[in-house]
Amino acid sequence: MESRSRTHSNNKRHAKRKRKTRIGKLHKSYDEYLLELIEVTQEKWQKERELLDRSFGYDPRLEFEVKKAEMKYFYLFKEARYRQISGRK
Repeated sequence: MESRSRTHSNNKRHAKRKRKTRIGKLHKSYDEYLLELIEVTQEKWQKERELLDRSFGYDPRLEFEVKKAEMKYFYLFKEARYRQISGRK
């Protein structure tokens, strides 16, 4: 029983450590691609939302497309935050 508590406390210590950042050519290119993809996805989400706002009738397919674009954008945004990258230089 005592060994489990030690293992559990060790896991807590490791979870609090910051992730080491390795910056290589491949890592930088993926980060740049992610930022570009975020920008494109945000534009698509805004266009879909604008189309939904300008439509006269209720269309569930259009609303679904807006929600899907929004979810994609926020997923990519969270990934960028996890990788600790930003579009500002």
